[in-house]
Amino acid sequence: MKKFNLLVVLVFSFGSLFIAGCDKDDDDNPVNPVPVVAPILTIEMDHLAGTQKFYLDSTYTNANGDEFTPDLFKYYISNIRLIRNDNSEYAIPESYFLVNHAAPGSMKIMIDSLAQGAFTSVKFLLGVDSTRNVSGAQTGALDPVNGMFWTWNTGYIFLKLEGTSPEIPTSAQTFTYHIGGFSGQNINYKQVTLDFDGDVLLLANNKNPELHIVVDVLEIFKNPTTIDMSTFSSTIMSPGPNATIIADNYADIFKYDHIHND
Repeated sequence: MKKFNLLVVLVFSFGSLFIAGCDKDDDDNPVNPVPVVAPILTIEMDHLAGTQKFYLDSTYTNANGDEFTPDLFKYYISNIRLIRNDNSEYAIPESYFLVNHAAPGSMKIMIDSLAQGAFTSVKFLLGVDSTRNVSGAQTGALDPVNGMFWTWNTGYIFLKLEGTSPEIPTSAQTFTYHIGGFSGQNINYKQVTLDFDGDVLLLANNKNPELHIVVDVLEIFKNPTTIDMSTFSSTIMSPGPNATIIADNYADIFKYDHIHND
């Protein structure tokens, strides 16, 4: 009986040591899997007037030498695509954003649930594509309540710039540029492609990089057509030749600035 009890004690002791050893090994080699969190990209629009910071209700001089004071500036960014080094594209779905200088939060476009990858350039539209112009009532950035929609026939306003200028020969001296048009002779949304100048945008697990883009408002008044505010139409509120002149000018208001890979 004593021998049996001794055997039980020995077996129990050995088992306890074995379990303790296993526990120690587990402590030495903990399994802590890295959680998968999709990258979030912030695209920040830095509004300038030439080399100056752009502010509403401040006065600037355009390429023609005309002074003007803006009091409204807003535009659509849509159909964002990130380009890899091999020129393959990652299209970000449902990427429609309204940037309004009077609402600073809108100048930081945040996009979540993104795929991972390394990218060397970006493409997007200034404006809204033809399909969405004829798709009926929509929500979010494309909701007509945002004041950027004419009718189902003429579609969305892609860019608005309003203000005053002493050069304008009217008593109010105001200008109203509402630019849109998506068909026929009046296709005024513009494809923008920005190379990152050798930099790489990294979308990786649980990372939140920032892409900074400069938007030069003075470009709206020049290249390819220098706008003389004393003779150019001060009121553009539908597609047509004058809207197309402005649209051709605003095709190059965007410039790549820098990337923060967080």
